[in-house]
Amino acid sequence: MRITLVLALLLAASPAAAQRARIIRLTRSGDGTLYRFEPGRVTVRPGDVLEFRAEGGAPYVVAFEPADFDPRTRDLITAALSNPARELRGPVLPDSGSRFRMTVPALPHGTYRFFSLTHMAYRMAGLLIVE
Repeated sequence: MRITLVLALLLAASPAAAQRARIIRLTRSGDGTLYRFEPGRVTVRPGDVLEFRAEGGAPYVVAFEPADFDPRTRDLITAALSNPARELRGPVLPDSGSRFRMTVPALPHGTYRFFSLTHMAYRMAGLLIVE
């Protein structure tokens, strides 16, 4: 019984138990003049899950700023984005309701900029803060 209790406590304290899911909505204003990520600033820990959801104004392609990554961390985030053919880019979100999920890799603490490649003229950008 004592071993079972110790194992249960260890499992509850594992990183998987601490994982958080965060939803980032990709939106457009009614008049089409403002595109944004909601929230535009997301604080995470490695192992957390981000879900990018297109809710209007699609298509979208989420990308991370190359200057924020060294070669090792660039490979980590590219793998997490599940689009190995396109460095630092997620898949195309072709229409409203489309989404993709990524697990935050073991990035160093810091701030990482992301943006919508398809809406750069609108300065659609956000910040990922890794604790």
